[in-house]
Amino acid sequence: MSAAFFDTNIIVYAADSAAPEPAKRDAARQLMQSRTITISTQVMLELYAVLRRKLAYSAPAALEWVRALQGDTVVELASSDILQAITIAHRHDISHWDGLILAATEKAGLDLVYTEDLNHGQTYGTVRVCNPFIQDFLALK
Repeated sequence: MSAAFFDTNIIVYAADSAAPEPAKRDAARQLMQSRTITISTQVMLELYAVLRRKLAYSAPAALEWVRALQGDTVVELASSDILQAITIAHRHDISHWDGLILAATEKAGLDLVYTEDLNHGQTYGTVRVCNPFIQDFLALK
């Protein structure tokens, strides 16, 4: 298994049983089964919010998804990580939320983040972005 940081949007695809794009749902589920998953506390909170608000999950069902992820590697974010995220966001002209994903990936010691929110193939500092629905860089190793 290869390790990657998973942004919220990839996990949301896996959780969407009524997905308008079932190929993405199936691909996301396959990734979650075949990769070592690393997330952050930010991803846990965002996942809960998206499952409740956009996918109409009940509170207990959304909580079960978050609980299931706590068995994976979870990066706990500190105030220094917030400052790092803001610095990254300013440097690359991206949102501070995306900066926080990149900062958490770095903090985890990983060099790859799965996401649809940033430019596929672009490197931000030490972190390379992979949109696994375009091409999975870990599958090439």
